[in-house]
Amino acid sequence: MSGVTMTLTHLTFSFVWVCSMCARDLTLPAYNLRSASNHKVLPLAAATGGKAVLVGSEEPLSLNVCLRKRSMVKLVNLRFSSHRYNTQFNVTFNSGEWMGTYYVKPDDDWNTFENTGIFPYRYTLEPGWHVIKVYVQDVDRYTEGIAVDKLMFEVDDPWMDNDILSCKVICTEKNNFPSRLPSLTNSAMPSRIEQRSFPTQCAEVDNVDIPLYNAYIDSFTITSSLPQYKSFSNRRGENTTHCPHLSAELWRFDNFTIQPSASDAIYNKTTRMSFSSPSSNKVIVILRFYLEGQKKGSVDSKIGSLLTLRLKTLSAPITVAMWYKEKWGNLSSPETKQFTKHDLQYTWSIPDFMWTEDNLNYIILTIESENLNALVENLRLEKRPFKPEKHQTIYKSDDVHIVAVYVEMWWLSPDRMSVHLTNGQVFEGVAYLQVYRPIPWNDGYSQVFVLYQDGNARFIPVTPDGLDWIPFGTSVILGQTYSDSIRPYTSIQQLDIDPERWTMRLLYKDGGSMLLNINSTYSETRAHVSQIFFTRDRHTLPFATIRSMYVTEGNTDVDSIKVDNDQTYHVMDQWGNLQGRQFAFYRSCISRHLTLSPDIQIEVLKTSIT
Repeated sequence: MSGVTMTLTHLTFSFVWVCSMCARDLTLPAYNLRSASNHKVLPLAAATGGKAVLVGSEEPLSLNVCLRKRSMVKLVNLRFSSHRYNTQFNVTFNSGEWMGTYYVKPDDDWNTFENTGIFPYRYTLEPGWHVIKVYVQDVDRYTEGIAVDKLMFEVDDPWMDNDILSCKVICTEKNNFPSRLPSLTNSAMPSRIEQRSFPTQCAEVDNVDIPLYNAYIDSFTITSSLPQYKSFSNRRGENTTHCPHLSAELWRFDNFTIQPSASDAIYNKTTRMSFSSPSSNKVIVILRFYLEGQKKGSVDSKIGSLLTLRLKTLSAPITVAMWYKEKWGNLSSPETKQFTKHDLQYTWSIPDFMWTEDNLNYIILTIESENLNALVENLRLEKRPFKPEKHQTIYKSDDVHIVAVYVEMWWLSPDRMSVHLTNGQVFEGVAYLQVYRPIPWNDGYSQVFVLYQDGNARFIPVTPDGLDWIPFGTSVILGQTYSDSIRPYTSIQQLDIDPERWTMRLLYKDGGSMLLNINSTYSETRAHVSQIFFTRDRHTLPFATIRSMYVTEGNTDVDSIKVDNDQTYHVMDQWGNLQGRQFAFYRSCISRHLTLSPDIQIEVLKTSIT
């Protein structure tokens, strides 16, 4: 380290072994909006980002440092430059935890940066907010100080990142998920959760998949409460970044020529377009493609499609006939369109339930012209527009408001559920149900519960005073899920509801059933699940499944699991299987996605054997 001398005569290290696979190397720039407002900023080409912060003897540099959990923190480097004069500086954490003192010899150029290397001390720090300070001391009378570029840390937390380190994402550990009925819970047979989650970059994908198993389950509770972290932000908009599957477009080809000598084109591994020319004035275009369906939790192979051909130029009128292969193997009747220089675009409509998810789908175009040479702007297949959902109030009183929702193209079509009320009314073809609670501070209702035909249940506490609504987040699939889809689901055939008692019995397509009793208060919404009857194997199929989302710290609907209010696990770690009677699924880091969506706790109350 040229120009840098450590003033300690000997070094004292706390020799704590840290797994290199578990520690993260992180960088904290010295330049930020706050440091720029309190210090002179030097534009230096060799600095990270082209800017360094000048730190003098009367203006120490303070930088915020945040941690996700209790961690061992080591400062492994401070990159800086000096000019003309001898300088000495100290680095501390939280105005007390000394990291090291360095003596700096003068240099001729601010743009020549030095590295301190590893600092002598490391500390175990609590989660949350800390401050690291750089103090410059006068050695020569006219010292200007040092230009600080960045600080580099090693933290023994594999889920730390630079956003957390710089406090763009705030994390706190949670310690309080109390048992509701300790005597019953302690005597119940433990349940098992299993890690089936997978990574995603799309915040609208439920990539967190954690089934719960207990062959002897008799009753359990699901409790939904506001996040334990402190945040008054109510960010609740969807984020479709990195979510190409949410687009209406299924595939697309751009900028190609239709002529007898045309060659093959391939589109993103799912669609192939090939050409053949039986004559000089005729080209056959064959498009082969796969579509996702129920096995992937999608409606793409069920919903109708729109095929659009848009030309840029053509030398003479052309006639285009379109066929498609129906899911049962027959070719459709052809539909023909003539294109001219004044009529360059046409869209063919393909009905619902024509495609298959199990085999290749085909579209065939025959293109004919006396002078066949057309430049295509695009050829694309899109899902037809969805019709809006239909909402129908099926019960409303001073105590409860229930809405049935009808979805035109439900992903499990033709399955739907019927809703039976105690007053004798029956509502058929329901995709999902919304339940609202009246709130005392105004004349409105707060949505607290949603149940979908596929078993997905969402719970949320009453909307706090001052907010119009807060979002759902983590959901619970109630019942034994089917394994023929990447998207876990059950199939509810019938709901029997006693609205004034806030109870509903779920009757499944496979003959199983369970009873829900819902209680929604100011602080939480809780469902007591009892009278559980399953028709399929209780040992190999779960009684409930947690579904949620994790992209990265600060962009999650869940990031942590606490078992029996004791051991904490990261939701994406490869922990395999865990046993317990109480499982809390929550966020330790404040999320920019659905910030006030709830923590979910599942507690086993009673099993048939103990």
